[in-house]
Amino acid sequence: MKTLAETFKRYFQFRGRADRREFWIWVLAMLAVSVPVVCVLAVIAFLFGNTAGHPVAEGVFHATIDLLGLFWLVMFLPSLTVTIRRLRDAGITPWLLLIPFALGTFTLLVLMDRALFNMSPNTPANWSEAFAIFLTTVTTLVSIGFLFLFLLPSKKDSIK
Repeated sequence: MKTLAETFKRYFQFRGRADRREFWIWVLAMLAVSVPVVCVLAVIAFLFGNTAGHPVAEGVFHATIDLLGLFWLVMFLPSLTVTIRRLRDAGITPWLLLIPFALGTFTLLVLMDRALFNMSPNTPANWSEAFAIFLTTVTTLVSIGFLFLFLLPSKKDSIK
């Protein structure tokens, strides 16, 4: 709990360092909140399928999604700051975070509007789906690669 309190105290602090313990306790705390909420959403979706005919289930489903979205919105900045401090502690430039953010944003846009890539009548129908799968795979692999960066030990002469 001490580490979580320290992370919240440094809510807006992008400078400095975050050791592996502080970073991974933060990640585990985020998962400890997010995973049960997503499980509740999955159970509601499994039990009721389409919640349109069940007003109580629909209300619980939408309220849970709203609360989870609000939680992630509030936790975005401290998550970003602790991630930047962790990368700096490992001796890696925090600017590398732009790679997964850019890839993730582009992948999300492609998945949201795959028809955008089917403008030409000569383009095969499966091209946009294959491109979306490719982008999703690349984004996932880059994210897994970043997990290994977060496991690196601290460097004494790290980037400031």
